[in-house]
Amino acid sequence: MAGGLLRVVVVTPEERLVDTMASEVVARSSDGDLTVLDGHARLVTDVLPGEVRVVSEDEGTLRLAVHGGYLQVEHSTGAEDLGDEVAESPVSPGGLAALEWGTRVTLLAGVAELSGQIDATRAELAKTQAMARVEAARGLLPSGDDEPGGDVAVELADAEAALRRAEVRLEVASGGGGRAGEG
Repeated sequence: MAGGLLRVVVVTPEERLVDTMASEVVARSSDGDLTVLDGHARLVTDVLPGEVRVVSEDEGTLRLAVHGGYLQVEHSTGAEDLGDEVAESPVSPGGLAALEWGTRVTLLAGVAELSGQIDATRAELAKTQAMARVEAARGLLPSGDDEPGGDVAVELADAEAALRRAEVRLEVASGGGGRAGEG
């Protein structure tokens, strides 16, 4: 898009959480930290649980707690927004290629929240409860055994995931600092 901007869309199963023009998106994938700017190479990658920052043209820096998902970077003509009108009406002599190309970032997340939507009191309670679950599950481990099996392994993994989600929510709600995805 003109002026080094890219279109950023963040979608959860419940809603389109963000749809804005931005100068950058910062997230963390399993390959490391990632900053997407206009003109970025096409990409599909995972997004690890953590903070995602979107530096929006209109809304300032949007901070999101994202609990995993996928990020796609693509280049588009904007024709997808015009729908059937493109097929039915003549375009400039260059056809679709003459339309302005731009970078589009789509983040698909099972769960994501804008920082202003996070209930810090509830997140703190969830963290306390998750920490108790982690300790209880670790207490069920045989002495000297770091690798649990069966139901203990499932409970420990669930409790640790709940703890991580609570920590991410609290970090983003508090304005956390640190890099995207840290926690």
